[in-house]
Amino acid sequence: MDKFDNDVQMKNISALHDVANQSYNLAAPIFPQISPWNAELPYDGGGDEFPPFLPEDQLRKGGVVLCFLIAIYCFTLLAVVCDKYFIPSIERLCEVMNISADVAAATFMSVATSCPELFTNLIATFVTQSALGIGTIVGSSMFNSLGVASIGALAAARPIKLDWWPVTRDVSIYMVAISILIAIVWDGRIYWYEGLTLFISYFVYFLVMFQNPRISRFVRRTVDRYQNKKPAASTDINEEEHKQREFNRDSVRASVASAFGTYAESARKSAFEHPEQFKKVRDIQEEQEINQIKKSPFIIPQGGWFTKLSFFYTWPIKMLLRCTIPNPKLYPDLWPLCFIMCIFYIGATSYIVSWMVTIIGDLFGIPATVQGMTFVAAGGSLPESISIAIMSRRGEGKMGVSNSLGANTMNILFSLGMPWFFMTILMGTNDSAFIQIESGAIVYTIVGLLFVALILYFTLYFNKFFLAKLTAAVLLPVYAVCIVLACVAEMVFFQT
Repeated sequence: MDKFDNDVQMKNISALHDVANQSYNLAAPIFPQISPWNAELPYDGGGDEFPPFLPEDQLRKGGVVLCFLIAIYCFTLLAVVCDKYFIPSIERLCEVMNISADVAAATFMSVATSCPELFTNLIATFVTQSALGIGTIVGSSMFNSLGVASIGALAAARPIKLDWWPVTRDVSIYMVAISILIAIVWDGRIYWYEGLTLFISYFVYFLVMFQNPRISRFVRRTVDRYQNKKPAASTDINEEEHKQREFNRDSVRASVASAFGTYAESARKSAFEHPEQFKKVRDIQEEQEINQIKKSPFIIPQGGWFTKLSFFYTWPIKMLLRCTIPNPKLYPDLWPLCFIMCIFYIGATSYIVSWMVTIIGDLFGIPATVQGMTFVAAGGSLPESISIAIMSRRGEGKMGVSNSLGANTMNILFSLGMPWFFMTILMGTNDSAFIQIESGAIVYTIVGLLFVALILYFTLYFNKFFLAKLTAAVLLPVYAVCIVLACVAEMVFFQT
């Protein structure tokens, strides 16, 4: 018995010694070997939430490239659906319901802007139960704050003057939204009342936006008084309000669409100054656009090699959508069907992207938050990037920064708040019913968003609110550093 006890004791000591060596091996690499060809990495087939895609051995032999290609093409599909069908259907909805431009921009268009991130978080909350949704929204916030402004500055032929008030207003509201989110996710748990707080804050946000003219007048008068300037006369203000009301009634489409960042700022200016002339020009442009839509999709457009390559790349998508979604510009009465089909396509595309990203993450051993902050966020922000580049090239990128900050606020309050609230209600309202955020560093990354917003604002402030090459020279390196630090913190220092 003594010999047997000694053998057992020696085995226990040996096992403890092995565990100690494994736990405190200083020679072990800090980063795991991230490679799909590393067969030692655990792979669970993309999770039980999604159907099987390819066998593990095929994925490790190069099949994972197909996952990347499918996800990238889905991002293209998402951009075409939103630009060619979803926005026109919402414009038609606003016309039918006689909604003014400011109300439409604060409600329906905000939902349209946040739709990709909203569906990503819906899938992450209800299907995969991962941190992909919050990671995507945090990554999109970083890119919209720093990347969009940098792209606009680099694409502009000359510096673009920004109005200080919209930038100041949107940065301030955005920082309030970030502060609320920090307080909610600080303990890593989301309860029903916390999701409700975000959801209600969304409606408070656009109620505040409805009062923007009054707030703007008060702030500008205060600043003028502080700077010893003569405030604007009341008659001038009343005349300005009258012109603004006429503009809202006669140009819902241009104003609402520019809130999404796809129409030129010059169109808004001409509509504001000459509403009757603008209506005639707009009617001619709409007729030309309808004729362009009616053209055969088999006609190759004139232009350089990039134009032709883009035509062939997007041709399958455009043919699919042409056959399945009624274009509201050709069939105005069918806008409800167009709206429903767009929601279906956005939801299905977001599901496929989440599916492919989950497979890639399991194969490479990458956390869901890291994928959301990088790959998914960049793909989801692709339409805004292309839009501000085109607008800035024409010298019309004034709205780009404010639009991107407004989209960030919508993503935090609505795209996170709504799914979290309904999920926690389904789970129950007791203390044991909550959503656990599977991320150790996401709270600190969200705190970093406050500094990102301040860096953006003071960069523009010290540059006298000019969007210039110097702006991009400051913001792009900051964006790169923030993304690297967020990924390193998630994968090294705060491993889940």
